Formats: sequence, structure tokens, C-alpha cells
Amino acid sequence: MYTQILPVQSTAQLIPPYSLKLSDYSTATLDRIFLNILLIDIVEPTIQVRLKMYIENTAGLSIQNKNLVVGASPIILEGGIPTRLTNLDLRPYFELNNLQGITPQQYNTTLPEGLYRFCFEVYDNISGKKISKKDCTTVYMVLNDPPLLNLPSRDEQIAVKNPQNIFFTWTPRHLNATNVEYEFTLKELWDTNTDPQTDFLKSPPLYQTTIRATALLYGPAETQLLPNKTYGWRVKAYVDDGISKTSVFKNDGYSEIYHFVYTDTCEEPKYVLAESEGVTKENITWQVSDHKQYQVEYRKKGSQNEWFKGNTTRNTVTIYDLEPGTTYEYRVGGQCMSKGSYVYSTTSNFTTTIATTDDETSNYNCGIQPDIKITNQEPLASLDLGKSFTAGDFDVTLQEISGGNGVFSGKGYITVPYIRGAKIIVDFSNVKINTEYQLIEGVVYTSK
Repeated sequence: MYTQILPVQSTAQLIPPYSLKLSDYSTATLDRIFLNILLIDIVEPTIQVRLKMYIENTAGLSIQNKNLVVGASPIILEGGIPTRLTNLDLRPYFELNNLQGITPQQYNTTLPEGLYRFCFEVYDNISGKKISKKDCTTVYMVLNDPPLLNLPSRDEQIAVKNPQNIFFTWTPRHLNATNVEYEFTLKELWDTNTDPQTDFLKSPPLYQTTIRATALLYGPAETQLLPNKTYGWRVKAYVDDGISKTSVFKNDGYSEIYHFVYTDTCEEPKYVLAESEGVTKENITWQVSDHKQYQVEYRKKGSQNEWFKGNTTRNTVTIYDLEPGTTYEYRVGGQCMSKGSYVYSTTSNFTTTIATTDDETSNYNCGIQPDIKITNQEPLASLDLGKSFTAGDFDVTLQEISGGNGVFSGKGYITVPYIRGAKIIVDFSNVKINTEYQLIEGVVYTSK
């Protein structure tokens, strides 16, 4: 049994980002697809050929060219000399009038995400005989997520500053897109009785610009914002390299819409400082003002995670269970009205100490009963989230807390250093805690 050797070889290649809109491939000015063709039969000096293209996905979509491709230029192959076709040469093969298996509506909108095969066959233009195998390139085509807005957060209050200075940041979430630009839009929201999302869509832009960075400083040179007015903002991501600006992002590249109040009636906390309390603890302090309550937010620098938050009525919060030798970003918000929004300080950074063999975590010995003597019996008046108390030789970090005057109930977790810092959820009911944050009566149980 002999395998037939066909005289032409072809190899296709798609260039990311992959557009899910077929009309892009018929209008793109930059290279999006290549087809290399080689006539390996050097006995035949030249041959005129035509192509047939197939586009298939795993969901059953099957698109192919008609037998006659209107507008396609003749392709002349010379023996032993490779011919390279780009999307400029292949444009007619992607035009709607030359395709079957797709409707006009499908052609002008994005196709479903998934695994696609782009295949080509080569035919002798005179005899109509197929002279190559069906060569395919397989790509996974997906729409990228739009940017995730960071600061200012939704419904935040921003204190008026002189000179004007507001820092906007967002996180990109695209995977297969390059040359991404961002259109930043800021609007004043006039109608306070409607939903801010709706009001934003019907309001004219106050300020709009396009940048490649993922942060924007709105300074004194930009349009001045008015005190005690509400403003909305969003970011649109798009690729500007010859394909449609909306064909590689979900929601046409638009992020969510965030809004904030530019207020002169509530000041941000001042003199915010971070002080190391060991390799896994950091103490945050600030100057007390006329705020009802404070909120500390922190997270690893550069991460896309949500902010960890802790509330208090005091001027200090200790953050526990941090990673040694790691940089975190943090800020402190002040609340001027009960159930009102927070006005935050500028985001700052701290870096935890690098762990050494002399750290306290190396001194734990599994199975040895701790020798702890407690002489302080004075009850602790109140206990806030973000704090911790010691039960034996473990710190209990609080997640829920109620009670007072020395008697508390709630939930939290302990970190066990000798099992790689594993966190174990615990709960407690009507335990007694002294002013040194020590458990003096009651039991802390591991949660079931």
C-alpha cells in the first residue's frame, strides 16, 4: 500500500490577538494570518493554483469558501521556491459573499469562544484537481476580560485637595492581547436620584483621554472638580493594531462604572504610619480626628486580590499573619457620618521583615505543654475586629466578635507555625479576656 505524495505543501499561521469577528480578517491592515505554500515538484517549473479555506470549531460550526472566490488574485507557484501569502492576499477568502455556512449576522458579530481550526487546501486552477493535503492550524480563541477598577473604589469619598490631585488605577485582565490602550472617561453625575450607572451613561464626558499605562493622575492641569459633587469613571480597553477595537474584549472592552463624591466636609486620616511588629505583624497608626470610625485596607502590592479590611474606633490596628519579606500596600479611611462612606488616605507601602532562624516561629515544639502563668484578671472593656488575643501559646485572629466588659463570643482562626503556617478556624463563646489580651477563662474550640 502506497501513500500518495501530493506536489504542494502548505502551512497556515495565525497571529495573536485572535479576533472572533471574521469581518476583521477582510479589513485588517496589519498581518493577522500567514499561509506558506511550496511546490515540491521541481520538474514542474510553474503552476497556477487557487485555494479553499475552512473554519471549524468544536461546537459544530463549519464555514468554507465557495468554489469561485470573487476578487481573489491568481497564485503562481514556482518549483522549489516558497510563496508567502498574508491576510492582504487572503482578504477575498474572508469576505462574506465568498463564504458559506455563516449568516450575515454571525459574520459581523463575535463568534462563540472555543477551539478553532483554520484550514487550507490547494487546487490546480486549470484541472481543478486537489494538489495538497488539508493543512490546519488550531488556535483557542477567547474574549479577554475588561480592566478591573481599583482606586477610587465604588462610592468612595475623596477629600478636596489644593492643588487638585486624584490618582486613578486599574488592573488589566487580558491574556492574549498586545498593544492594548485604555480610554479613560470621567463624568459629573447630575441626577442624584437615579442609579449612578444610569446617570453615567446619559451624561456627557467631563474629561476623556487615551493612555497605555494602567494609572492616571488627575492633577491641577485638568478640569477642576467641584466640592460635594458626584463623579463617575470607567476605562475601556482596546487593541489598536489594525483589527476591530471591540473584537478581543468582552463588553466591548468597557470596565464597570465606579463613582465617588468629591467632598470638602470630611477630611482623610492624617499622619498614617506603618511600624513592624515582627516578620508577620505590622502596626498601622494615624492621628485621631472627628471621624466616627476608621477602616484599614491592605493587600499584597501588585496583586489583583480584594482589599483586606478591618474597622476600629481607635487610632491603631495591628495586621497579623503577613508573609515575611513581602511588600504590601495599605491605606486608612475615616468615616464622618454613621453608615457613610470612607475618606481614604493616600495609598502607601510597607515591607515585612525577612524571616530568620532566630524568629519566634522556630521556637515552637510540638507536644510540649506551654508553661503560661496569668496574673492579670482585669477584664478587657472592648475588643475590635483586626485585633487578636492569646489562648495558650496561640494567637486567635478575630473575624467575628461580640460582647464586652471582659466577656466575648465570636469566631476567628489560629496559625500553626509547625505545620507550615496552616490556619485553623476556631470559635468561642462567653470567654473572658484580660487587658493584656489573654484568655483567662473559657475554651476556644476548633470549628467542625
